[in-house]
Amino acid sequence: MKAAKFRKWNNIIHRDLGYLIFGLTVIYAVSGFVLNHVKADGWHPDYIFSSSETKIDKKLIPDDFNDESAKAVLSSIGEANFKNLVFSGEDIIIYFKNGSVAFDRFTGEASIEKKTPLYVIKEFNILHYNNIKKLYTYLADAYAVALFIMAVTGLFVIKGKKGITGRGKWLTALGILIPILILLFYI
Repeated sequence: MKAAKFRKWNNIIHRDLGYLIFGLTVIYAVSGFVLNHVKADGWHPDYIFSSSETKIDKKLIPDDFNDESAKAVLSSIGEANFKNLVFSGEDIIIYFKNGSVAFDRFTGEASIEKKTPLYVIKEFNILHYNNIKKLYTYLADAYAVALFIMAVTGLFVIKGKKGITGRGKWLTALGILIPILILLFYI
């Protein structure tokens, strides 16, 4: 194949494949950035956690506290979707959708903890981790192949001193060398 024809088809493949994988590239880039900054202190990339203090009306805490009592407590703090009830020493913990309220059964002092989903980021992370499996695994594999093709065709988009035979060879070598050096430093 002549160099001009090769370059023409190389650029067409690179351009059109780039358009095709744009959406997934944005998803993986945003999710990857967020996941790179997960901290060990309990921060989770899919949720915002919040907590507040309140006092439960003692009339809502009978001696025979049960699921119905728990639902009444939840209603008093503006929550619903009762899930579970746990007794832990002096404390009663009521779990509801995306949160919990823990309170002292004698004083009514309560702590409410909630998690609010970070929509879009959460969904991006689901795709990034391939938590869906099934058909998405094939799409993720095709995306990996497409990224490989984009990397290789990208080497030949520009010719001359700015291309792979000029400064491109040095930048490509540097791009390969940096991750190797980082691995050697940390291993």
